[in-house]
Amino acid sequence: MKAASLLGFCLYLAAAACYGADAGVVTVLDGDAKVLRGVTWYKLAEGARVQDGDVFEAADRVQVQIELARGDTVNMVGPGSMYLVSAPRDGKQPLELYLQQGWVKLAAKASASARLRTPLAALDGSGVVAVVRNASNSFEVFVETGTARVSEAGRSGPEATRQAHGGDFLSRLPERPLTQAGAAPQAFVIAMPRHFMDTLPARAAKYGTARVDLAVDRPISFAEAEPWLNGPYRSRFTKRLQPRLADDAFRTAAMANVQAYPEWSSVLAPQPQAKAGASAKPSEKKDSSMPWPFSGSSR
Repeated sequence: MKAASLLGFCLYLAAAACYGADAGVVTVLDGDAKVLRGVTWYKLAEGARVQDGDVFEAADRVQVQIELARGDTVNMVGPGSMYLVSAPRDGKQPLELYLQQGWVKLAAKASASARLRTPLAALDGSGVVAVVRNASNSFEVFVETGTARVSEAGRSGPEATRQAHGGDFLSRLPERPLTQAGAAPQAFVIAMPRHFMDTLPARAAKYGTARVDLAVDRPISFAEAEPWLNGPYRSRFTKRLQPRLADDAFRTAAMANVQAYPEWSSVLAPQPQAKAGASAKPSEKKDSSMPWPFSGSSR
């Protein structure tokens, strides 16, 4: 049984290497979720390959688990929204995730660095298992095992970074510094998804080399795009979503606050063009072919 599982996992890693754009695979999906790839939402499915730049959204209580080709496992529970910034397959560069909202349990590979960012704080480490909850007005993290650095977003320096070990709990509110405790409070434990109490399952071997095609849902709306256009990855998303300006509804919504998107100024508020012929030089009077004195020129 173990030999079969190992063989399946090896086949999965080989497939990930062949399909260079694949960062991992969705191994658990419990409920309805979707993924934004480019400017289009797709319906998520178990066995679907994921790529750098994917944005995952899960409805209330929906569970999405992603096992990355480099060895990390990420489990998100909604209502949640998470951006897979980058997951280098060689492990030489750090994994980077951005959790806009929701719950995440991260089991980071021991031999490679991982970073989980939120609007209020970020967690960095390798070989760490941690549970993070990010809400609109709070950040909380429980470090289950390993050691991690937790830092305040928007601040630098020793006072803005804490070293956290297995069993530590840290939290932050807007405009407040990080606080650290030796154990998770009861309210956090009660609210936490039940399956986070257990070790995340390893199921990548089940999918081997099988490919699952994603079904198209619809293009992203401006309301859905706005948080990303005004977030820490703004430059990436203004470039990525610019093709949506061809859609009348999206363009009209962006035009309502055109000053907020100077990157799109050439499209949203193009400079008026000069009228045809306005800058043309006046034509010179041609010499008459008639001989003097009828030509009007002196000899």
